[in-house]
Amino acid sequence: MSGAVELAIRTRDRRIDAVHVATRRPRLAPLLAGRPAEDAAIWIETLHAICRGAQGAAARAALAAAGGTEAIADATGPSDGPAAGVEPRLSVDAVARVEAAAELAIAALADDVPTRLAAARRAAGDPPALARLLESELLGEPIDRWLAITDERGLAHWAAGTDAPLARACRRRLGLWEPAAAPIAALPALAAPDTFASWPRIDPAFAAAPIFAGGPRETGPIARQGHRPLIAALARRPLLQRWIARLTELALHATGDPEFQCGRLSVASAQGRGRAVVETARGMLIHDVAVDGGTVLEYSIVAPTEWNFHPDGAIRHWLLGAPADSIELARDHARRAAAALDPCVECRITAG
Repeated sequence: MSGAVELAIRTRDRRIDAVHVATRRPRLAPLLAGRPAEDAAIWIETLHAICRGAQGAAARAALAAAGGTEAIADATGPSDGPAAGVEPRLSVDAVARVEAAAELAIAALADDVPTRLAAARRAAGDPPALARLLESELLGEPIDRWLAITDERGLAHWAAGTDAPLARACRRRLGLWEPAAAPIAALPALAAPDTFASWPRIDPAFAAAPIFAGGPRETGPIARQGHRPLIAALARRPLLQRWIARLTELALHATGDPEFQCGRLSVASAQGRGRAVVETARGMLIHDVAVDGGTVLEYSIVAPTEWNFHPDGAIRHWLLGAPADSIELARDHARRAAAALDPCVECRITAG
C-alpha cells in the first residue's frame, strides 16, 4: 500500500501553465478503527511497501504510548521542553536506519548506476562495506574529501576529474534543465512532544495536505542537510541539489557520522493519544492514535509523501512556467521534478 502521486500538467505557448498535484494513498483509519490495538502494528507493516520498517516502528511506539506502556526500552532520554502531560522518549530504531540507507541508495544510484544498486542496498546494513563501495567504485575518491566540497565549482571539478560512475552522473546532471527555486521552507526537525503544540489532533484533512506554520513544507534530505555549504550553494539547481543531498546522507551513513539522523524515533502521549515520529530517508513520518480499552478509536498517518507532494508544494512551483516545446519535454521535466522530491514513490503523469 505505497500509493501514488498523480501529477497533471497542461502546456500552452510552449510553457507549462497549469499543474495539479494529488496523492492517492489508501487511508488506514477506516481499516483500523474498532480493531484490537495489538493487531494494528501488524496490519500497518503488512500494508506498507515503502518504509515498512519505519512504519512498523512508529506504529508500535504510538500504540504503546496510547496504551500507557513504555514504548521504547532503550530510551536515551527525554527531549527538551515537552508540553504538559507529555512523557517523551527518544532513541534510534536500527531497522529504520538501515532501511533509510537502502532507500537513499535507490535515490542516489537507480537512474545512473543501476549495476551497483543491489550491492549498495546490501551494504546499507554494513557501513564500512558501504564506505569501501563508495570510495573504490562510485565516487572515485575518499568520502571525507568528497564531503569537503563546498560549492558548485568544486563539485564540477570532482565530476570532471574522475570517470567514477557518480562523477559521470553528476556531469550529466549539471547539463540538465533546472527550475527556479521554490518558495517552500524546510520542515524543521520535530520530536513527537513538539508536534502536539502545532497539532493537538491530526485529522484526515491535515493528514492529506499537512502544513506547518501556515504553509506547506518539504521534508527529507534537503531539510536535514540544507545547512551544509555545498547543499546551500546549489540552491539555484534544486533538482541536482536534492540528488546531492541524498548522496551526502548515504556518505554520512557510511562513515558513521552522527549527522545521519535517519532512524531517529521519538514518542509521546498527551490528551489520551499516543504519537510517534520517525525520521525516514524520505522525511518525517508521524503516527497518531487514540486507544480505548485495547481498541483503536482513531488512527492517522502523515507520511513524507503528503509533505513533499502538497498541492501547493515545491513541484507545482518548479513546473509552472517551465519550457515545454513538446508534450514529451513537459513530461520529462515533470518526471525529473518528481524524482528529485521522492524517487521511491510511483508518480503518474498526465500531460496535455
